[in-house]
Amino acid sequence: MKRVLYEIIPAVSLYRANRALTEKINSEESQANVAYLDNINAIPIDSFRQKYAESFEMKNRFEDKAKTNVFGITIAISVIMGATGLTGSLINKYHSPILNWIVFFILLAAIVYLLASGIDAIKVLFKENTMSTVALSDLSTDSFATKEKYDDCINRNIYRNTIRNNYLHSSFLCIRNSLICLMVLFILVSVPITAKNSISTTAVVATPFSDSSVSYSSTVIIPDGLVVAKINESIFQDLAERDVIEENTVYSFVNIAEKYFVQYRCYKSDIIVTAFSCFDRVHNEGQ
Repeated sequence: MKRVLYEIIPAVSLYRANRALTEKINSEESQANVAYLDNINAIPIDSFRQKYAESFEMKNRFEDKAKTNVFGITIAISVIMGATGLTGSLINKYHSPILNWIVFFILLAAIVYLLASGIDAIKVLFKENTMSTVALSDLSTDSFATKEKYDDCINRNIYRNTIRNNYLHSSFLCIRNSLICLMVLFILVSVPITAKNSISTTAVVATPFSDSSVSYSSTVIIPDGLVVAKINESIFQDLAERDVIEENTVYSFVNIAEKYFVQYRCYKSDIIVTAFSCFDRVHNEGQ
């Protein structure tokens, strides 16, 4: 269970491990192990100097990996910016509020993972960029005290490099988790399922029709006293209340307040009124 939690939230284990290592680095007690070595006098000072130099080389390697991570994150940001359009496609494809919220949280998790990855990589470059060094006065001597100082610095640098490695590992895990979230979104979009209330491939989801134009058939006569602009508004309102609009399909509605009936067809952005009649007019003609 702890392993799964670490894979999902790397920061939990990272914080615990780095806190213990930081305490050792900042400890006033010597971190050298030479006091426990029986053959310390047989170990040449050059061996300590080599280990000391290797700790700095390891630091440079970790920083190079951190820079690579930052570069990879910039690419991932571009991918996420493109993935924001997936949410609209999923909303149109799956008419489910619950699924829409799930998609939102998946995309949010991808963004959070990416930000966490970038923060971990930047910490390697800026926060954890210090090293323990041997004093200049000790560089030319090979006494037991000098070996102890070298060993102390070597161990502290190893702890620091381990912290850098932990940050990089956490950064890689966050990038992986972010890509998994994006992959889930791509799979949901790729599933060959059509919306239940979509009847035809030419269906157009109802949206505000402020850019549409309304025209009237030559057989339609608007009685005096009615304003065409208000009739057009009623048509737009009727369109907005419909879930799906299909091209070249006849739609009609009754305006009770204004006492008239309208029949129309939709051709992409064009709306053509094919029939219009008033209740009063029909009633009078019947009398």
